[in-house]
Amino acid sequence: MSIEAITISIVLLLMFFSLVKEYFPPEITVFTALSTLVLLGVIPINEALEGFSNPAVHTIALLMVIAYAAQKSGVVPKIITKLLGRNKNISVVLLKIMLPVSFLSAFMNNTPIVAMLTPIVHKWGIQHNISPSKLLIPLSYAAIVGGTVTLIGTSTNLLVHGLLQQAGHPGFSMFQFSLIGVPLFVFSLVYMIYYGHKQLPNNKDLIETYQSTSKEYTIEVRVTPASTWIGKTVRQVNLRALHDVFLIQINRDNNVITPASHYEVIQANDVLIFSGNIDSIMNLNQVKGLILTTPNEDLNLVDKRFDKKLVEVVISHSSPLVNQKIKETNFRAQYNSVIVAVRKKNQQISSGIGNIIIKPGDTLLLLTGKDFIKSWSNSRHFYLVSGVETSESSQPEKAKIIIPTLLGVIVLASLQLLPILKAALVGIIILAVTKSITASEAKKTIDWGILILIASAIGIANAVEQVGLPMLITNLLDFEKPVNIILLCFFIYLATLIMTEMISNIAAAALMFPIAIPIATQFGYNPELFAIIIAIASSCSFITPIGYQTNLLVYGPGGYKFTDFFKVGLPLSLLCMFITVYLAVFIWG
Repeated sequence: MSIEAITISIVLLLMFFSLVKEYFPPEITVFTALSTLVLLGVIPINEALEGFSNPAVHTIALLMVIAYAAQKSGVVPKIITKLLGRNKNISVVLLKIMLPVSFLSAFMNNTPIVAMLTPIVHKWGIQHNISPSKLLIPLSYAAIVGGTVTLIGTSTNLLVHGLLQQAGHPGFSMFQFSLIGVPLFVFSLVYMIYYGHKQLPNNKDLIETYQSTSKEYTIEVRVTPASTWIGKTVRQVNLRALHDVFLIQINRDNNVITPASHYEVIQANDVLIFSGNIDSIMNLNQVKGLILTTPNEDLNLVDKRFDKKLVEVVISHSSPLVNQKIKETNFRAQYNSVIVAVRKKNQQISSGIGNIIIKPGDTLLLLTGKDFIKSWSNSRHFYLVSGVETSESSQPEKAKIIIPTLLGVIVLASLQLLPILKAALVGIIILAVTKSITASEAKKTIDWGILILIASAIGIANAVEQVGLPMLITNLLDFEKPVNIILLCFFIYLATLIMTEMISNIAAAALMFPIAIPIATQFGYNPELFAIIIAIASSCSFITPIGYQTNLLVYGPGGYKFTDFFKVGLPLSLLCMFITVYLAVFIWG
């Protein structure tokens, strides 16, 4: 083994370890690994940066803007709300949710679709006495499977397409993925209707105590010198008898009193840490001499600068806030809002808000400034899931331009009248000329982290191929011709799936591609066979809530446990694997 091969193997192992441990955002980790390979002379800088000029990267960026414009039109929530109606038959409801969501996800970024629809489906379930836990995982899974139907359905499809073209192959047409994606959707729909939803929890408590248990936050209240509670014990002010509110601890000067006994005397400037229903907690603000606080200031001083709108957001995997203490984030200055309360899934919060370390999936309740929704509604930092008046940011009057533009891009690319990149450029020009989207909106809409991750991953793939690592892996695995193509495809799919559940789907696809394609060439197989298997396997992430962004979005609102995803997602993952492998071998083998 050459020095270069040893070097890149060590760098890849370190990169993989960092991705699994989530020490840094994925794009930072992968870009750092690529930079390290350049500095160590493993790959020339021009080849390392080829990913940044790859058409797939630019196509994804343009499609993000077009998808955001479609989201702004406000058409999607109206369609789903009208479709749901009043039918309470769970099979019919799942059909009404999964069919349109999969269709939309075939042509739009599935993350904003799920973000838009989660509060709608959640609220509908509660109103119709159907547990949201029966509906939200199917919503996420439908969005994931829908992305496998077309070339533009998910960024991994476009990434693999770009890598295939970079390797000198034609790549895929718009609907070649449909040959596998459509059967996957049909079988997934049947699976969820007849089996999957039965394995999901029927969280009756989530319905019955929606305003308490499912909305449990942690919040701080400061006792001012004017409070009538001063000099009284916890028992005397009935802190132990508050409805849907639990006193966790008292912070006094530099001392922490936890648990606070019934006989603890409340003093001026005590900070009381409560956990419970946000509506009940907010009522504490009506008690004379009590002030709701943030880590750095009192809310009654802060809220004069805000429009007093409460917005609920879920922290994303790629958020720069992850692994930071709230008091160290400079949140108010950065986001023009303050953190009122925090909810962490399946974790008891036993300290003040300021000391809470933010993790993916945490829910923050924010008191926002008037421009918050406009500025951050499409941010990769977090997902807005409730408390947002969508009518403020939607532009239904633009739907007559936006929707035909989206359809036009699809038709141009599908009929191969224009390459997908040029078709997307035409769409962007139309949206810009008609002022359906502004330049500032377009810049904020693009997830630059995803683009850096994809471009860096392509550079990593170039380095892996250049040092001959795929051939070394092939020799290590001792593949001898003839290799059973079915078994080989299962091996590639399973390896990609495991990596996807552990790290990002984009990184998994980029790492597997340069390994699989030389194997195809060595044994005389069609490279498109392994390419499409990698693309599908890297998208079909159902087993964990952290494997795919849409799963993370529904994790908290659905009241799920980690095991709920495993119990429902594992059989579906195996089903998708068998369908994909056998269809791919039949079509491209």
